[in-house]
Order: sequence, then structure tokens, then C-alpha cells
Amino acid sequence: MTELVKSFDAMGHRQIVVCGIYTHDKVSLPQGVLCYPVHFTDSDFDFDFGSGSTSSNSFFRFERGLIHPDADFVTEAEPPARISYPIVGMSDSMPYPSTQYRKMTQEMLSEFDRAFITTIRRAVTDLNPDLIICHHLFLLTALVRRHFPDRKVYGISHSTDLRQMTACDNLRNLVRPYIAGLDMALALHEEQKRQIVETFGIGEDKIKVIGAGYDHRRYNTEGREPRRKDDPVRLCFAGKLSKVKGIPELLSAVKNLHSDAYLPEFTLCMAGGCRDDEVLSLIQNLPAYVDWVGFVSNEELTTMLKQCDIFILPSYYEGLPLVIMESMASGALPICTDLPGVREWIDSHVPNSEVRYIAMPEMEGIDTPSDSGRLHFVSDLESVIRKAILDIYSGNLQGAAPDTSLARWDAVAAAILEGK
Repeated sequence: MTELVKSFDAMGHRQIVVCGIYTHDKVSLPQGVLCYPVHFTDSDFDFDFGSGSTSSNSFFRFERGLIHPDADFVTEAEPPARISYPIVGMSDSMPYPSTQYRKMTQEMLSEFDRAFITTIRRAVTDLNPDLIICHHLFLLTALVRRHFPDRKVYGISHSTDLRQMTACDNLRNLVRPYIAGLDMALALHEEQKRQIVETFGIGEDKIKVIGAGYDHRRYNTEGREPRRKDDPVRLCFAGKLSKVKGIPELLSAVKNLHSDAYLPEFTLCMAGGCRDDEVLSLIQNLPAYVDWVGFVSNEELTTMLKQCDIFILPSYYEGLPLVIMESMASGALPICTDLPGVREWIDSHVPNSEVRYIAMPEMEGIDTPSDSGRLHFVSDLESVIRKAILDIYSGNLQGAAPDTSLARWDAVAAAILEGK
């Protein structure tokens, strides 16, 4: 969302951002773009992000008023609307305190509706927008369509909304007809477009494939140092540490690889929060060649990607993972599950990408592999990582980073507004 706002601002458009955040969350928007926040209640502010600690520079607290883009200035305006429970997460397990959509009661839904729509009405009055862009084809987007029938409303799918539609019996009938009534639904790739048609009954003429982008100013090879021949090959993962992201299988694969005496030395660095008890138990006593650094800032992630040789995303469910583009642009070799629609989009937008794909395993749920599928996935992941380590170590991939210019945020922003 933030990157699209920056791109629209660079194109000269006036904007107001409405978002649900915690009072300690940091908002970083271009000068002149106001944020009208809705504050959820975080009963667990001192939660553990992981082995990394929270810095006083990472968060800011806002008690009342609008958040100015400079992030340390609060105007004396109407106090933000408040919601009495934690943020509702688009995944059932988030790396911070959250509420599951499928557990929302009618009272919680009414509070959500009242807080957001009151705030959005104020933004619409102040800006009189030509277009309202909503993220996720789910509850809030449906409410915006319901309460603003005469406004042009676009909704962007990030795939987790499609998963929530299968899980939320309490919200499905409310959400579906209003999403079907959007002026335009925006999809990440062609496979997701097909899923949107099936899930919401939207006509194909009202769905546009826009892809996703990365921040080329941040993620690039500037300052990246060539690896030295005898250095360990550096593997990296960044994201929420959970079963859906394939973390147990990744740890199993690297354990098997580390026991191979003929394989060059390697290390694995994992960045991200973890609130999955099963995964947390696996990462409490990691071997010396695996390092979990906990939650990292964007600046720290930029440095990690410029330092790693191979980036691995063994996820079972994604929309269009931005971190694959970010790692490529930073000069790393990406390894990614062959997720539906992802290879097709990358091949068309990033020629000669060199992405290495792991075959999707047999699945027993939308994001859960079967037991046999999990075993095969570990074996396939191990094979792909082994080949990548050997290629990096032998210097077979010492070339220029692929051309990722078609996957930048400014291209996505232009695609959204094309023909508006």
C-alpha cells in the first residue's frame, strides 16, 4: 500500500490513506499525504518479535489526531476511531497480536463497520476522491462498496482474501455480493484472476491483472560485494516463520544437506517474527549454521538481501511474493515453490530471472500438504538447494542481475489507473 501511495504521489495525485494500525505503528508516507488511522487495541504491546529486540526507533505512539507523514508530528484534529480488539489478520496466524476474521461476532463486526466507515466518510468529505482503492477483496472493501454506492471503488486481491473466503462462514455471504459489485477487481496474475471469478462471480471484464512491484530505490545491487571463493554460501529466508511458509521442511532440508560432507560449507539466516508454537519449538535450539535474527526492519532486510547468495521461499500459499523480486534485484539467486500463477508472471516480467522452482507437493488443504507430499517436498527442496549451492560456489552464476524494471511499483501504479 505504501509503495503504491508513493508512486501515485510521484504521478501528481492527491491522496488520503485510511488504515487500521496500532498506536505504536510507524507510518511513512510522502509529504502532503495524510493518514486517517483507525486504532485497534493491542493488549500485548510488549510481545516478542523473535530473538531481535524492538527498538525505540522502530515504533511511534500516537494518542490522538491525524498522523502526519513526518511520523513524529500529530495534528490536533478529531481523535482516531478506536476498535476494542486486536487487528484482524488476513492470515489466521500473524507475527503480531491479531484477531481471526472467522471468530468475529456480530458486535465486533458492528464496531469494525462503525469505526472504519466513520473515518472513511471523513476522508471522502475532505478529499472528494475520483477513485477509492481498497486492499484485499474482503470485509472492509465490501463495506466500502456498501456504504459508498456512488463512488468508483477498486479492490486489490493479495490472495489471502481468497483463503479467508473459504474459511469464514460468518462473513462469506456479506462479503461476496459487494465484492461482485466493485467497479474493478485487481489481480496479481492470471491464475488469481480465474480464482476471483470463481470465488465472487465477477465478470472477467471487471478484473484487471496488475502484478506486484518492488522498491527499486531500496532493492538493488548498489554496495553489494562479490563473494570470496572460500566463504560459506549464504542462504536466507525472510517472512513470517510458520508452517504455511514451509519452515519445518526448510529446516529438515538444510539439516540433511549439512550432513553431506561433499557439499561446500553454507549458512542459513532466517528473519521474521514467529507466533506458531510448533515452529517456535523447532527454532529454539538451532544448530550453529542456522541463525534466526527475529523481526527486521526494511533497512535491515535490504542489507540481508545484498549479503546473501541464495534466497529461499518454500511457501505453500502466496499471492505474488514481492520478496522474490526484491531478492533478484539485490543480486541473490531465488528459490521458490512453483506456486500457481507465479512462474508465468515472473517469466513475462523478469526475463532471464534464474529463479529455481520447487515442485508443489500433494496438498490436502489450500495451504497444507499431505504427509507424503511433505516428504517429497523436503526431498525436492533439498535437491534444488544443493544444485544452487554448487552453482554459487563454483562461480557459475557470476553475472549481471536480471532486468526487473517491469516489476517496479511505478509500473503497477500506472496499470491500476490505465483506462480509469
